[in-house]
Amino acid sequence: MSEDLVLLELNARWNCDLPFGWVPITAPADNSEELEIYDSEAFAECFDNNAINRLLEETFGISTAYEIVEGGAVAFTELEKCVFGYNGLEHMYTDVSFQFLLYFSHEDSVTAGSKRLIEAIHRAWPDYKSHFWSPDSWL
Repeated sequence: MSEDLVLLELNARWNCDLPFGWVPITAPADNSEELEIYDSEAFAECFDNNAINRLLEETFGISTAYEIVEGGAVAFTELEKCVFGYNGLEHMYTDVSFQFLLYFSHEDSVTAGSKRLIEAIHRAWPDYKSHFWSPDSWL
């Protein structure tokens, strides 16, 4: 799928405004019942890259994903090569069916989009309720 089509599908499915960004933190979303926002430090303590790979493989049966980097660059890559975190650039991940979205932002947050993904996170991270992102934690 071309870069433009990936961005268009993300915009349609997840109400993104790519290549400019996704603002689930401040903008109400039609699919808000499918979103949870976690503190990125706590999320990283529970889910290193290997744990995220396993979670996505087990939940969605995938070994590759679209990686969208801040600015709109899109690559289709193997999960083990993905940068699941914020490294000065925001990163988003989804599969070829756009079933889920993981968003690592500069606000020290990780947004998970998809009921199935959220349920898998809850099973793997029983203490998730203590680690929801708060605007106060970022300021």
